[in-house]
Amino acid sequence: MNLKICIIALFLYGCVPGLAQSNTGQAQAPPKKEKKVKKEKPIPENIEVFPRNFLIRPRFVYPLVSVNVNSRLLGKGDRFRYKPAMPGVVGLSLKIKKVYISAAVQLPASDHLKHNYGSTKFRNINININGRVALWTIFYRDYKGFYLDNYQKFYPGRNVDSLGYPRQPGLRIIEAGLNFGINFNKNFSMNAAFAQGERQKKSAGSFLMGISERYQRIVSDTTFVPATQSEYYPNLNKFEYGNFITTILSLGFGYQFVYKKFHLTPVGMAGTGGQIQSYHQTGRKRLWFNVPTYASFRSQLGYNGDHFFANIIYAVEYNTIPIKESRIRLLHNWFEAGIGLRF
Repeated sequence: MNLKICIIALFLYGCVPGLAQSNTGQAQAPPKKEKKVKKEKPIPENIEVFPRNFLIRPRFVYPLVSVNVNSRLLGKGDRFRYKPAMPGVVGLSLKIKKVYISAAVQLPASDHLKHNYGSTKFRNINININGRVALWTIFYRDYKGFYLDNYQKFYPGRNVDSLGYPRQPGLRIIEAGLNFGINFNKNFSMNAAFAQGERQKKSAGSFLMGISERYQRIVSDTTFVPATQSEYYPNLNKFEYGNFITTILSLGFGYQFVYKKFHLTPVGMAGTGGQIQSYHQTGRKRLWFNVPTYASFRSQLGYNGDHFFANIIYAVEYNTIPIKESRIRLLHNWFEAGIGLRF
């Protein structure tokens, strides 16, 4: 009988939870949870990532901005075009990990440039976050001081040798916003194409999608429209300033041709969206909604070595501000050349 009792007690001691702990008075520590190790996304076979996180790139840029105005009414009104007087800029690009910052300063203008075309003050700042798949860009552009490029239609007797081109020193164009782009092929890298933060080993391309939110402001005096055209542009005549907020959705395609460490990359985008417009004429304020258009093209040719890299870039960006019977086209062209090192 005592043997049976002992056997039952031993069984309960081993099988009933907490009984052994109550007898000893010591609680067993719960098992430790294993820490989850964050798995890094695998790098595609076609992409080579450089271990160095710091990149520096001096560059020379020749920008060309134009404000093109034409009538949306067929057969009415002549086109007129304003351009800034800019000799070119030099700048510096820095990349720390995925953040790419570019800034530039204007080169001194010659006396000949000032006499013929006037003087333009400008600021142009870009902050890019270049991922392999996604690209973020924050931009700010500010140009003040333009001249009328195709003046012959409106001032046929003007002597530009003595007077220079007709000028609009008060005309100011401000653009600021955020661009987001994404590609759909993991073997195609926008980072390798333009920022050269990594390298693409083989040729590949991808469909692209972009979303842009931008604020634009145009400031002028009341002579923005040439006097002979005032009746054809009633909503731009006596124009003082306007604010325009635009959302654009664009689609496109990019492809990088690779030969050893050399690469050529053309990228094209086109799209449209919605635009809220608030602008002032002398004694009048207007609020409107319109549908702008957008297009861009970039192409670069470069060498992407282990430490040293270089490339040249040509880019053009086109977007519109349609105001009633008129259409303002803002056209940004720039040619850029730069060399850099990785540390």
